[in-house]
Amino acid sequence: MLTRRQFLAAAPGVAVAPLTAAEPKPAFSFALVTDTHLGKPGADYVKRMADAVAEVNASPAAFTVFCGDLVDRGEVAASQKLYPRWVELAKGLKTEWTAVPGNHDPVEQFTKHVRKETESVLDFKDYRVLSFADAEPNPGHMGVVTADQVKWLQNRLDEAKGKRVILVAHVIYHENKSPDVGWYIKDKASREPMTKLLTDNKQIVAFFSGHHHCGMRGWDDTAHGIHEVILPCVSYNNDRKLDKAPGYAIREFRPAWVRVDVFGDKLVLNYKPVGADVAATRELKLPG
Repeated sequence: MLTRRQFLAAAPGVAVAPLTAAEPKPAFSFALVTDTHLGKPGADYVKRMADAVAEVNASPAAFTVFCGDLVDRGEVAASQKLYPRWVELAKGLKTEWTAVPGNHDPVEQFTKHVRKETESVLDFKDYRVLSFADAEPNPGHMGVVTADQVKWLQNRLDEAKGKRVILVAHVIYHENKSPDVGWYIKDKASREPMTKLLTDNKQIVAFFSGHHHCGMRGWDDTAHGIHEVILPCVSYNNDRKLDKAPGYAIREFRPAWVRVDVFGDKLVLNYKPVGADVAATRELKLPG
Protein backbone atom coordinates (compact mmCIF):
# COMPACT_ATOMS: atom_id res chain seq x y z
CA MET A 1 0.00 0.00 0.00
CA LEU A 2 1.31 3.44 -0.94
CA THR A 3 1.68 6.03 1.75
CA ARG A 4 0.09 9.42 1.11
CA ARG A 5 3.54 10.84 0.46
CA GLN A 6 4.39 8.08 -2.04
CA PHE A 7 1.05 8.61 -3.78
CA LEU A 8 1.63 12.35 -4.10
CA ALA A 9 5.16 11.81 -5.34
CA ALA A 10 3.85 9.51 -8.08
CA ALA A 11 1.11 11.90 -9.16
CA PRO A 12 2.00 14.01 -12.23
CA GLY A 13 2.56 17.70 -11.61
CA VAL A 14 2.76 17.36 -7.82
CA ALA A 15 5.99 18.59 -6.16
CA VAL A 16 6.84 17.13 -2.78
CA ALA A 17 9.40 18.75 -0.52
CA PRO A 18 12.21 16.42 0.51
CA LEU A 19 12.07 15.00 4.00
CA THR A 20 14.31 16.86 6.43
CA ALA A 21 15.28 16.02 9.97
CA ALA A 22 13.53 18.10 12.59
CA GLU A 23 15.71 20.77 14.15
CA PRO A 24 16.85 19.61 17.59
CA LYS A 25 15.36 21.52 20.48
CA PRO A 26 17.50 22.85 23.32
CA ALA A 27 17.25 21.13 26.68
CA PHE A 28 16.56 24.59 28.11
CA SER A 29 17.44 28.25 27.63
CA PHE A 30 18.46 31.05 29.96
CA ALA A 31 19.10 34.79 29.69
CA LEU A 32 22.19 36.87 30.43
CA VAL A 33 21.67 40.62 30.90
CA THR A 34 24.47 43.01 31.74
CA ASP A 35 25.32 46.66 32.32
CA THR A 36 21.84 48.16 32.56
CA HIS A 37 23.39 51.41 33.96
CA LEU A 38 20.15 52.96 35.21
CA GLY A 39 20.58 56.72 35.52
CA LYS A 40 23.32 57.14 32.95
CA PRO A 41 22.79 60.27 30.82
CA GLY A 42 22.16 59.91 27.10
CA ALA A 43 19.22 57.52 26.88
CA ASP A 44 16.25 56.19 28.84
CA TYR A 45 18.01 53.21 30.34
CA VAL A 46 15.09 52.49 32.68
CA LYS A 47 12.91 51.89 29.63
CA ARG A 48 15.71 49.91 27.97
CA MET A 49 15.85 47.55 30.94
CA ALA A 50 12.06 47.30 31.09
CA ASP A 51 11.97 46.38 27.40
CA ALA A 52 14.68 43.76 27.91
CA VAL A 53 12.76 42.25 30.82
CA ALA A 54 9.63 42.05 28.66
CA GLU A 55 11.60 40.32 25.91
CA VAL A 56 13.09 37.81 28.35
CA ASN A 57 9.58 37.08 29.62
CA ALA A 58 8.45 36.41 26.05
CA SER A 59 11.40 34.06 25.49
CA PRO A 60 11.83 30.46 26.68
CA ALA A 61 14.46 31.52 29.24
CA ALA A 62 14.17 29.42 32.40
CA PHE A 63 16.15 31.92 34.49
CA THR A 64 18.13 35.16 34.14
CA VAL A 65 21.52 36.31 35.43
CA PHE A 66 22.37 40.03 35.62
CA CYS A 67 26.12 40.55 35.28
CA GLY A 68 26.73 43.85 37.08
CA ASP A 69 26.69 47.63 36.65
CA LEU A 70 23.02 47.64 37.50
CA VAL A 71 22.99 51.38 38.25
CA ASP A 72 25.34 54.00 36.83
CA ARG A 73 27.73 55.54 39.39
CA GLY A 74 26.08 53.79 42.30
CA GLU A 75 28.59 55.38 44.65
CA VAL A 76 26.78 58.73 44.15
CA ALA A 77 23.86 59.44 46.49
CA ALA A 78 21.55 60.61 43.70
CA SER A 79 22.13 57.37 41.76
CA GLN A 80 21.50 55.16 44.78
CA LYS A 81 17.84 56.12 44.64
CA LEU A 82 17.60 54.03 41.48
CA TYR A 83 18.38 50.69 43.12
CA PRO A 84 14.77 50.17 44.31
CA ARG A 85 13.63 50.95 40.74
CA TRP A 86 16.12 48.42 39.37
CA VAL A 87 14.82 45.75 41.75
CA GLU A 88 11.22 46.57 40.80
CA LEU A 89 12.06 46.02 37.12
CA ALA A 90 13.96 42.78 37.81
CA LYS A 91 11.05 41.45 39.84
CA GLY A 92 8.95 41.81 36.70
CA LEU A 93 10.65 38.68 35.40
CA LYS A 94 8.37 35.65 35.39
CA THR A 95 11.18 33.23 36.23
CA GLU A 96 14.03 33.06 38.74
CA TRP A 97 16.83 35.62 38.54
CA THR A 98 20.07 36.47 40.28
CA ALA A 99 22.70 39.20 39.95
CA VAL A 100 26.24 40.26 40.78
CA PRO A 101 27.54 43.78 41.45
CA GLY A 102 29.75 45.60 38.99
CA ASN A 103 32.33 48.32 39.57
CA HIS A 104 29.44 50.85 39.51
CA ASP A 105 27.59 48.96 42.28
CA PRO A 106 28.95 49.52 45.81
CA VAL A 107 28.66 46.28 47.76
CA GLU A 108 26.72 47.99 50.55
CA GLN A 109 24.11 49.22 48.04
CA PHE A 110 23.93 45.84 46.32
CA THR A 111 23.46 43.91 49.56
CA LYS A 112 20.97 46.47 50.88
CA HIS A 113 18.71 46.53 47.82
CA VAL A 114 19.40 43.61 45.48
CA ARG A 115 20.65 40.50 47.32
CA LYS A 116 22.02 39.93 50.81
CA GLU A 117 24.94 37.99 49.35
CA THR A 118 27.16 38.87 46.39
CA GLU A 119 27.61 35.18 45.47
CA SER A 120 24.85 32.79 44.43
CA VAL A 121 24.18 29.25 43.24
CA LEU A 122 21.52 28.48 40.66
CA ASP A 123 20.92 24.84 39.73
CA PHE A 124 18.86 23.86 36.70
CA LYS A 125 18.72 20.34 35.30
CA ASP A 126 22.30 19.12 34.89
CA TYR A 127 23.87 22.60 35.14
CA ARG A 128 25.05 24.74 38.03
CA VAL A 129 25.55 28.50 37.59
CA LEU A 130 27.93 30.11 40.09
CA SER A 131 27.70 33.91 40.17
CA PHE A 132 30.28 35.90 42.12
CA ALA A 133 31.44 39.48 42.64
CA ASP A 134 34.89 40.22 41.20
CA ALA A 135 34.87 43.94 40.32
CA GLU A 136 36.97 46.63 41.93
CA PRO A 137 34.74 49.55 42.94
CA ASN A 138 34.85 52.77 40.91
CA PRO A 139 37.16 54.28 39.79
CA GLY A 140 38.78 50.85 39.47
CA HIS A 141 37.98 48.58 36.53
CA MET A 142 40.02 45.43 37.17
CA GLY A 143 38.89 42.11 38.59
CA VAL A 144 39.70 41.05 42.15
CA VAL A 145 38.92 37.72 43.83
CA THR A 146 39.63 36.98 47.49
CA ALA A 147 40.88 33.72 48.99
CA ASP A 148 37.50 33.25 50.67
CA GLN A 149 35.73 33.60 47.33
CA VAL A 150 37.98 31.02 45.69
CA LYS A 151 37.32 28.66 48.59
CA TRP A 152 33.57 29.28 48.22
CA LEU A 153 33.74 28.57 44.50
CA GLN A 154 35.74 25.37 45.05
CA ASN A 155 33.29 24.13 47.67
CA ARG A 156 30.35 24.77 45.34
CA LEU A 157 32.20 22.99 42.53
CA ASP A 158 32.88 20.01 44.77
CA GLU A 159 29.16 19.80 45.52
CA ALA A 160 28.27 19.89 41.81
CA LYS A 161 29.21 16.31 41.01
CA GLY A 162 27.87 15.26 37.62
CA LYS A 163 26.87 18.80 36.67
CA ARG A 164 28.38 21.13 34.12
CA VAL A 165 29.25 24.47 35.70
CA ILE A 166 29.01 28.01 34.33
CA LEU A 167 30.72 30.92 36.07
CA VAL A 168 29.26 34.43 35.86
CA ALA A 169 30.91 37.62 37.10
CA HIS A 170 31.31 41.24 36.00
CA VAL A 171 35.00 41.09 35.04
CA ILE A 172 36.45 38.38 32.79
CA TYR A 173 39.43 36.20 33.74
CA HIS A 174 40.95 36.14 30.24
CA GLU A 175 43.92 38.42 29.72
CA ASN A 176 42.90 41.01 27.14
CA LYS A 177 45.63 43.39 26.07
CA SER A 178 45.41 46.11 23.40
CA PRO A 179 43.31 46.52 21.27
CA ASP A 180 41.08 45.34 24.13
CA VAL A 181 40.79 47.65 27.12
CA GLY A 182 42.76 45.33 29.43
CA TRP A 183 40.19 44.81 32.20
CA TYR A 184 40.49 41.35 33.73
CA ILE A 185 41.40 39.46 36.90
CA LYS A 186 45.00 40.59 36.82
CA ASP A 187 46.73 41.00 40.19
CA LYS A 188 48.81 38.00 41.22
CA ALA A 189 46.97 37.37 44.50
CA SER A 190 43.70 36.96 42.57
CA ARG A 191 44.90 35.48 39.30
CA GLU A 192 47.01 32.59 40.55
CA PRO A 193 44.25 30.95 42.64
CA MET A 194 41.70 31.58 39.86
CA THR A 195 44.06 29.96 37.34
CA LYS A 196 44.32 26.89 39.59
CA LEU A 197 40.54 26.79 40.08
CA LEU A 198 39.87 26.93 36.33
CA THR A 199 42.57 24.37 35.55
CA ASP A 200 41.62 21.85 38.24
CA ASN A 201 37.85 21.78 37.66
CA LYS A 202 37.02 20.25 34.32
CA GLN A 203 33.27 20.56 34.91
CA ILE A 204 33.58 24.33 34.28
CA VAL A 205 32.50 24.83 30.67
CA ALA A 206 32.03 28.60 30.41
CA PHE A 207 32.75 31.93 32.10
CA PHE A 208 30.48 34.88 31.20
CA SER A 209 31.04 38.53 32.07
CA GLY A 210 30.00 42.05 31.09
CA HIS A 211 31.84 45.33 31.70
CA HIS A 212 33.55 45.96 28.33
CA HIS A 213 30.65 47.47 26.29
CA CYS A 214 32.12 45.97 23.12
CA GLY A 215 29.31 43.73 21.91
CA MET A 216 30.00 39.98 22.09
CA ARG A 217 33.66 39.03 22.48
CA GLY A 218 35.21 35.71 23.43
CA TRP A 219 37.97 33.15 23.61
CA ASP A 220 38.03 29.33 23.73
CA ASP A 221 41.60 28.75 24.94
CA THR A 222 41.41 28.88 28.74
CA ALA A 223 42.52 25.81 30.74
CA HIS A 224 40.80 22.72 29.32
CA GLY A 225 38.85 24.68 26.68
CA ILE A 226 36.65 26.81 28.94
CA HIS A 227 34.66 29.26 26.85
CA GLU A 228 35.11 32.83 28.09
CA VAL A 229 32.63 35.38 26.75
CA ILE A 230 32.23 39.11 27.27
CA LEU A 231 28.54 39.85 26.79
CA PRO A 232 26.89 42.71 24.88
CA CYS A 233 25.48 45.38 27.17
CA VAL A 234 21.85 46.43 27.39
CA SER A 235 22.86 50.08 27.88
CA TYR A 236 25.35 50.69 25.05
CA ASN A 237 28.14 49.04 23.08
CA ASN A 238 31.08 50.48 21.15
CA ASP A 239 33.04 49.14 18.19
CA ARG A 240 36.54 48.64 19.62
CA LYS A 241 37.90 47.34 16.27
CA LEU A 242 38.56 43.84 17.58
CA ASP A 243 38.14 41.98 14.28
CA LYS A 244 41.81 40.97 14.12
CA ALA A 245 42.37 40.61 17.85
CA PRO A 246 42.95 37.13 19.35
CA GLY A 247 39.74 35.20 19.95
CA TYR A 248 36.58 36.33 18.20
CA ALA A 249 34.34 39.39 18.11
CA ILE A 250 30.80 39.62 16.74
CA ARG A 251 30.30 42.62 14.46
CA GLU A 252 27.09 43.79 16.11
CA PHE A 253 26.90 46.64 18.59
CA ARG A 254 23.25 47.40 19.25
CA PRO A 255 22.20 47.34 22.94
CA ALA A 256 21.38 43.70 23.60
CA TRP A 257 21.00 40.77 25.95
CA VAL A 258 21.89 37.14 25.25
CA ARG A 259 19.69 34.06 25.18
CA VAL A 260 21.71 30.92 25.74
CA ASP A 261 20.22 27.74 24.25
CA VAL A 262 21.63 24.66 25.97
CA PHE A 263 22.07 21.47 23.94
CA GLY A 264 23.79 18.25 24.89
CA ASP A 265 26.93 19.07 22.92
CA LYS A 266 26.93 22.87 22.73
CA LEU A 267 25.75 26.22 24.02
CA VAL A 268 24.29 28.55 21.39
CA LEU A 269 24.57 32.24 22.23
CA ASN A 270 21.90 34.42 20.62
CA TYR A 271 22.70 38.14 20.41
CA LYS A 272 19.26 39.72 20.99
CA PRO A 273 19.17 43.48 20.32
CA VAL A 274 16.51 45.19 22.42
CA GLY A 275 13.54 45.79 20.13
CA ALA A 276 14.82 43.63 17.26
CA ASP A 277 15.21 40.00 16.25
CA VAL A 278 18.26 37.90 17.07
CA ALA A 279 21.09 39.45 15.06
CA ALA A 280 23.93 36.94 15.50
CA THR A 281 24.71 33.59 17.09
CA ARG A 282 27.81 31.85 18.36
CA GLU A 283 28.12 28.12 19.03
CA LEU A 284 30.26 26.98 21.95
CA LYS A 285 31.14 23.32 21.60
CA LEU A 286 31.09 21.32 24.83
CA PRO A 287 33.36 18.42 25.77
CA GLY A 288 31.89 14.98 25.22
